[in-house]
Amino acid sequence: MKKIKQKILQTFSSIKELLPILIWVLLLVSLINNSDFINNLLKSLDNNFISILIANIIASISAWNAINSYIIADWIWEFGNNIKIITTFLIAWVTVWIIQIPAEIYFFGKKFTIIRNILSFCFATIWWYLVYFLMIL
Repeated sequence: MKKIKQKILQTFSSIKELLPILIWVLLLVSLINNSDFINNLLKSLDNNFISILIANIIASISAWNAINSYIIADWIWEFGNNIKIITTFLIAWVTVWIIQIPAEIYFFGKKFTIIRNILSFCFATIWWYLVYFLMIL
């Protein structure tokens, strides 16, 4: 019984440490989810490299559920954007997590987190080139 009590106290201690980080992440997520600016920006995307970078940045700072990315991708498609922008958007959405960087640094370390996010951002842009190349074949 003493071990169970000790484990419960350790659990509450861990939750107490993580609570400020979790609250900060949730506040940023709600701020971005309710942004009309992002919605208007998605409507204005064109078929050029700048639009690809904008889609990559928007997806990188988004922190919605991954399943929502398919709904958003369909929405981007309906705005007349092409598969290249959608590919970049989806890859960045599921691999780059800028909003969660504080929590990621806490758990994995600063160096790993920064390198992983930079590489993920670059690879999302590289995939745009690969999709473009495959489409012209």
